[in-house]
Amino acid sequence: MTRVIKNQDKHKNIIEFRPDDKKYRYIVNGEVKKGVTGLIGQRFGKAGLIYWAKNLPLDAIRWQLKDENKPIDFIESFISQLKDKITKLETEAATIGTLMHTLAEDYITGKKVITPESEPLKTMFNKFKQWWDRKGFKVIATETTCYSKELDVCGTFDAIVRHKKYKNKNILLDFKTSKDFYVDQPIQISTYKKLIEDSTNLTIDYLGIINIPKDPKKDISLRMFEIKPRYLKAFKVCQFLDELEADFKKRDLEYKKQLRKKEKNNAI
Repeated sequence: MTRVIKNQDKHKNIIEFRPDDKKYRYIVNGEVKKGVTGLIGQRFGKAGLIYWAKNLPLDAIRWQLKDENKPIDFIESFISQLKDKITKLETEAATIGTLMHTLAEDYITGKKVITPESEPLKTMFNKFKQWWDRKGFKVIATETTCYSKELDVCGTFDAIVRHKKYKNKNILLDFKTSKDFYVDQPIQISTYKKLIEDSTNLTIDYLGIINIPKDPKKDISLRMFEIKPRYLKAFKVCQFLDELEADFKKRDLEYKKQLRKKEKNNAI
């Protein structure tokens, strides 16, 4: 049975979040809405630069094997095995990220958490507990789905906290298990700031990313990002490109349909 998390925002919008679904994860007042991370991912994830960067080495390997006069069946079998291993590594990384998010949320909200047995999750969680306990954050809210009518998108933030160092004002935090900090991250949390303020009575004063690395040699780190209009503007560019791509696909489909019709008529 599909897990559905419902809440109502300050405008009485009924927001549904289906965390286990691959698509149609967000529904507002009965209408399917797009998610922030999905739209950003289309430009910075598999459909964007990261996808290109991932496949470029495979093309280089294929080229090198051809130069070594390897038979084509050997080359394609070798590339296929590499792709399978890459997919497995991506799946494992995504699973670790999801589990670490759950562990972190449960721990900061005071729930009983049993330390995982497998690595690297065990080390990651133990490091996070020690780091979090030293920081002294006060948790205001966690894992809440918000909706912006202006942007017409949904998103589920990780945590809003307060700290005396930041004058006890609201800090939006997002947990990441990536190797480093990347440009899509401030774009994401800046957009979440907009969603939170449009959907709730909370104001976000600071933005931060907590990096919980899988590498046992690396420490947990917090990077604060300035609240700048350019990050939200970047998200709107992602939206624009998504709409442009959808419109192109629609027009391209119609063009090819008309072309086939014309070719069929000419053949008669």
